[in-house]
Amino acid sequence: VEQHGVVDGIYRLSGVSSNIQRLRQEFDGDRCPDLQKDVYLQDIHCVSSLCKAYFRELPNPLLTYQLYDKFADAVAIQMEEARLVKIKEVLKELPVPHYR
Repeated sequence: VEQHGVVDGIYRLSGVSSNIQRLRQEFDGDRCPDLQKDVYLQDIHCVSSLCKAYFRELPNPLLTYQLYDKFADAVAIQMEEARLVKIKEVLKELPVPHYR
């Protein structure tokens, strides 16, 4: 996404709905979509839009409801080195599929 788009705002702007649906169908069809197709390169926002939709539609968020408070506490640590250590500790508590 960042190689083919203007990075500033690329994750905030939405792609064309028809392109997002076309890309979703390719993923749902167990195919590995060719993201080098002109349709996706010309509308790189459809790739980031579908990625955001995927994470929004997960039944349990990637960083899980169960670990939310621990993540919130970790990111609130002022000292950067200590914050990173704590975040890594919490990440290790994620379920295996989420951690991968």
